[in-house]
Amino acid sequence: MADKPGIKFNIANIARIILIIAGVMIIGLSVFFFFKVRTESKAALREAKNIRMALRMADIEFYAQEKCVFNPNNYDGLEAGAKEKVEQIVQPQGTYRITSYSTRYHEITGMTYRVGNYNVIFTKEGESIRWDVTYLMQVYHFDEEDTKIVKK
Repeated sequence: MADKPGIKFNIANIARIILIIAGVMIIGLSVFFFFKVRTESKAALREAKNIRMALRMADIEFYAQEKCVFNPNNYDGLEAGAKEKVEQIVQPQGTYRITSYSTRYHEITGMTYRVGNYNVIFTKEGESIRWDVTYLMQVYHFDEEDTKIVKK
């Protein structure tokens, strides 16, 4: 059986082509993932800022009633009725908590907002305001059943 002229299957050339295609796909997926995470993190930050602004507006209303939006006895840090006031202004996609509040200046000094895999942390110290956006990635999951001892 004779080889046709001009057609040669060289394993090295095929391997090179496969490596180039794999490299281009890896680079393309990395760039796509980077821009996807960056875009979604900016959206989460925008939502967190909107919630903070809504909480400030609710706090002004509560101040007229000699109350504030912060209640450290509740898990989410919100006074009764504060969540409803916020939801009149903005419809949050995730969950938020007030972590600290300055009763002296009547302002929120700490807040967290979580939506999807993004966690936004707001802190205010004096005039310094800081927003940190973190991407949370599950690394491992393990299901375990409780062992029960049955007596005979």
